[in-house]
Amino acid sequence: MGQQYSHLSSEERILIEKLHCEQHLSVRKIAEEIGRDKSTVSRELRRGLWFASNENGSYRPYRPKRLKTGPWTSGPFYSALAAQRKADLRRRGSRKPRRMDSDRLRAWVLDSLRRGWSPELICVLASWRPLCERCFSAV
Repeated sequence: MGQQYSHLSSEERILIEKLHCEQHLSVRKIAEEIGRDKSTVSRELRRGLWFASNENGSYRPYRPKRLKTGPWTSGPFYSALAAQRKADLRRRGSRKPRRMDSDRLRAWVLDSLRRGWSPELICVLASWRPLCERCFSAV
């Protein structure tokens, strides 16, 4: 059996935020502290970046043309809350949709097959139904 992996929890993300933003620890030190691999922490910091403009599309911080760095520019920072929101969205969208989730649709397809209709014809007739994919292999 291979190695088992687990997703970062919200508590781990909060700990990463504290260690990175408040204590300014390196990625390697953060990884040692929470007991994860350094690539996991690095990937999490990259994915969890938050910009001030993420919340308000019209927000444009003043950025002088000559000086590119300094305390007056609002750069990205890691936010555990934003990272958890993004992770939840990724997890929610990762599931493959079921082909025939509805009992009514399944009953209609089985009834149509008993009548002798071909799967191609059933899919053409069911194309107006939002719960059916247009793939006859599902039938």
